[in-house]
Amino acid sequence: MSMFSIEYRYFHQSAIDKSFRKAGENLNINSSALVRQIYKLEGRLNLKLFIRSSKGLELTPQGNILFKYISDHLEKNDKFLSNIHQVEGNLEKTITISTVETIAIYFLSKVVKEFQSKYKYIKFNINTKKPDSILDDLILNKSDIGLTFTKEQPKTVKIVYEKKIPLGILCSPKHELASKENLKISECLIYPLVFHPGTLTVWKKLQRGMGFSSKHIKPKIISNSYAFIKSYLKENEQALFFSTRLGALLEISEGTLIHKKVIDKTFMNNHLGILVNKNNLQDKVTEHFIEDLSKYLNKINLD
Repeated sequence: MSMFSIEYRYFHQSAIDKSFRKAGENLNINSSALVRQIYKLEGRLNLKLFIRSSKGLELTPQGNILFKYISDHLEKNDKFLSNIHQVEGNLEKTITISTVETIAIYFLSKVVKEFQSKYKYIKFNINTKKPDSILDDLILNKSDIGLTFTKEQPKTVKIVYEKKIPLGILCSPKHELASKENLKISECLIYPLVFHPGTLTVWKKLQRGMGFSSKHIKPKIISNSYAFIKSYLKENEQALFFSTRLGALLEISEGTLIHKKVIDKTFMNNHLGILVNKNNLQDKVTEHFIEDLSKYLNKINLD
């Protein structure tokens, strides 16, 4: 009704209720104030809109025309607002996501594709970065969504979804530890280690937890390419890479690499999360994407 001025709204409600008193109650105003507005409208239009009868208020012929006009426009307005919500997926928008490389490669592309089949005009900007840089993007409003590990988040960042995703070792099926259960970190450190800069936070916690200095653990290989790391693990059957299952879902399913859990508090208490800046309001389309992403994460086995 905001499309009509106050006297038109009072007139419309009075015509529906056939009573100034009832209309005043429904509009939560004094009936005398309502009557004054209707008299004001009649004076402006130079028309008589109501007549009183034993049945209450009745519309004059001119009043009936005005009532039909207002009702028709209100119905059109309701349909218009309804259609806007129904076609919200057709509104052009870009959703920016910052995440780590393995997440972007191994399942984010599938979720994005399915979402765009429903919301055809939505575009995505996917940035693959280190975990610390993902948080920076959220804080500086460079990203709408961050998809990363959820340890030690700043106060401006909110976790809207979280899933446990333990760390372990990734190695060749022919590795000496491949058949062993309940691995300890100390057992792993005697083998050639591969390091990825994106796991820097994990390495720092590992060093602190074991009382090691930063120089104690010396990786054999350092590379920012997961493709290279996996290729190296296949070639060097004694090499190890501290990782989640997420980085090698395809290789694990094919049997070319295996993932083994490591019994360690830091490793077992690792979580993947969907993060947003708590100071930013999410629009409906972004909320729908977060819902779809959460449902997909619930389905896949990352333990």
